[in-house]
Formats: sequence, C-alpha cells, structure tokens
Amino acid sequence: MNRKRIWRATAAVALLAAVATVSGAAASGGAAAGPKGPTAVAASTARLTAASAVRPIAAEAARFSVCPRPALPLRADSVQRAADAALASAARLYPGVNTRGTEVMAADRSAFAGARGGQVKVLCGQRVADRTVVVQMLFPRMLPSASLSEAVVFVARFASGYRVWYIAH
Repeated sequence: MNRKRIWRATAAVALLAAVATVSGAAASGGAAAGPKGPTAVAASTARLTAASAVRPIAAEAARFSVCPRPALPLRADSVQRAADAALASAARLYPGVNTRGTEVMAADRSAFAGARGGQVKVLCGQRVADRTVVVQMLFPRMLPSASLSEAVVFVARFASGYRVWYIAH
C-alpha cells in the first residue's frame, strides 16, 4: 500500500471518528470539550486529521525497525507454542488491562490469518510473514468493551524461543 492510500484511509477513519465522537456527545447531552454542532465537527476533524497525517511516515519507519529479521522458520507445533507465548506475555504487553482469564480466540500462521496476516506481509514482507503466527486474544474481564477486551499480536520463533514481536491491537 503506498503512502497516499495509507494517508487517505487514515484521514477517512479520523473523520468518521470525529463525527461519531461529536455526534455521540451531542446526542447524549454530554458536555463536549468546546462548541457543539458543525463547528465542533470541523474542529475535531481538523485536529484528528492533522494528528493522523504523520502516521504513514511512522508506519513506513516501523517497517524497517520492527520486523524480526532473525525469525526462524515455523515448525509443526509453532501455532500452539506461539499462542502459549502470547498468553504468557499478555500481562506484560497490556499494562493497565485486567488480563486474568485471558483466552486465545484464534491463532494461525499469517498466510491463513486473513487481514491481519496480510498486514504482516505488508509490514515486513513474505519471508517474515511465512515465519509469523497471528494470535488473537480475549480479555473477558474487560468486557463489554469491544476494544479493551480484544488483542492481536504477531509471534515468531527465535533462537531463544517464541516471542511477541508486534502488537497489532
């Protein structure tokens, strides 16, 4: 995905988030930080779009600094062992989140992990994607929050064992 497409997608998400935030505050009668109505939407959209404009550059930089070059090829038991490693490191990776009772919802080699598997390939290339397991976890104590109760990590096998190398969500 080129930078222009990433920026457009990021700006579109920022715009939708701003509209939803301002509309939700106005609909619930909550006090928004600033004026209500079209002025607030425009101001929020401008702030979020400006903040998100730097993300494509950061994502591009992450491509070269985060990718696990020393990752080893996966074995037959790698999916299970990667899931175990993700569970073991959940509390350290997500401070401030109640991780007691964490469950693995899905763990697949990146080639079979749908959009998140494709994300690995875009971030780091085919070689790293072939050596990565995408693990999706549920933090049941954080329900009903859809965002806080879910986690997605990328795990690879290294000489020292299985390790989370990227937190996707």
